[in-house]
Amino acid sequence: MSRGGAGAPPPTAAGAKWATVAAVLAAALALALGTVGLADASLWLDETFSVFDARRDVVDIFAMRGEAYGGAHHPPGYFLLLKATIAVCGTAEVCVRAPSVAANAGIAAMVVVLGARLFGLGAGAVAGVVWAAMPYAIKYGQQARHYTLLALVAAIALWLVVRVLDRARDAGQPRDGEMVALGLAAAAAAWLHLFALPFVGTLAALTAAAAWIVRRSPSAPTPRQWGLTIVAGAIACAPLVPGMWTVWVTGGGGQLASAAGPVENAWPLVVDLATFGLDTPWVPAVAACAVSVPTWRARGCVAALGLLAALPMSVIFVRNPEHFVTLRYFMPSLVPVALLVAAGVAGIAGVLGAARARWLPRTGPALTAALTAAILAVPAWRVGVLYVSGLRKQWATSGFEPWRDVAAAIRGGAGRGDVAVLVPFELVAYPFAVYELPISAHAPADIAEVMAGRPQGVFVVSSHVDGPERAAQRRAVLRRVAAAGYVRTELEGLPGQRSIEVLLYRPRSRR
Repeated sequence: MSRGGAGAPPPTAAGAKWATVAAVLAAALALALGTVGLADASLWLDETFSVFDARRDVVDIFAMRGEAYGGAHHPPGYFLLLKATIAVCGTAEVCVRAPSVAANAGIAAMVVVLGARLFGLGAGAVAGVVWAAMPYAIKYGQQARHYTLLALVAAIALWLVVRVLDRARDAGQPRDGEMVALGLAAAAAAWLHLFALPFVGTLAALTAAAAWIVRRSPSAPTPRQWGLTIVAGAIACAPLVPGMWTVWVTGGGGQLASAAGPVENAWPLVVDLATFGLDTPWVPAVAACAVSVPTWRARGCVAALGLLAALPMSVIFVRNPEHFVTLRYFMPSLVPVALLVAAGVAGIAGVLGAARARWLPRTGPALTAALTAAILAVPAWRVGVLYVSGLRKQWATSGFEPWRDVAAAIRGGAGRGDVAVLVPFELVAYPFAVYELPISAHAPADIAEVMAGRPQGVFVVSSHVDGPERAAQRRAVLRRVAAAGYVRTELEGLPGQRSIEVLLYRPRSRR
């Protein structure tokens, strides 16, 4: 990310035009794949958390209080966006997932633009297609959660860093507006998710190192301009300070508070990061070819991208959050991995191009392109097979928590005087805050009072009872219902799945 680019030639007007075309096509592909089956599956548990959190008062959203299960204490940015979306089109699945679909398309476009600027148009186009069709990216691009929007903001911040440190291509110092935009982009990431902080911190450290290297360049940003970046970011983050102080300094941090000891799934996280969640050696094999890029500037850029991908994840090796950690929390780190794939393609093309120029000087660049395509044919085929398999699985299993259909079955079978008992209540209550039931819902702790009222029917709804405490709650509820003279009754219309259990009990006399 140093001055003068990473080895790719300065973009011409025609090159910039074709990069824009490739970016639009990659975005269109991501958008098309992201809309497949978007409305077929109901919101899953975490998505209902998002809807619940977005429905809170703005004051509570800013204060980071009253959040859904566990009190993860997320910043307000995503919930404010989702609140505005809900105000426009309600809580329908397509509506609340639309920001994530659009964000994933934006990431695909940004990957093309970044890859083209750093490593050439062909490499950028490959990286854009890699992202646009990536099953892991589409999976979270079809969910009403923070992660994809966070990755988009991270990609924009990285693009701005490249622009302000690469102005020699554009004949002049960066404009003040670009420096302010960089600060705002970093702040926007902090507004979206607390796991943005390791990425932003790593990007800031790498940017400072690159700025020191190019400090004597006439096109380097001035100290005043860097001050603009810092001030803009600080001002934009100021509204977060009261809520962050209350939650993280005086409130302990909730589920995202850290605990001593290493994270249990650290190695799978590293493998998923390096392979886009595909568990294949072909992705890191192509990315490893980035070491063959032709210039030292390009190699420095490759090293910086590798650090930007890996270092943010290092925080979990020091003190991991009490809540389980998965790759989706580090979605921004996948962006530099996609760019490393672009660098790998550029490295292969560079080596083949140099060999062609030396041994077959009368041939043209078309031969280089053909040889590069031949080298990449096997990796592309093997990764493509995994992509197709992953996308089929994504669309086939997208309804693994069909809360909408479960609620519809309960509504169809419920009668006057029926009640529902939710196990565990602190978790299962949220889906039914979105897909409302016509009967009252109760916690397992209230089962004695519920049964004393002699309801006409009892729906026992259980999910996520794999832990011993929750499993014990479920058994206690079922024993109490059976002891009160209720027996199992068949309930029609339940979707075929294993993640949610719905049992209907009626008084023995009624049966």
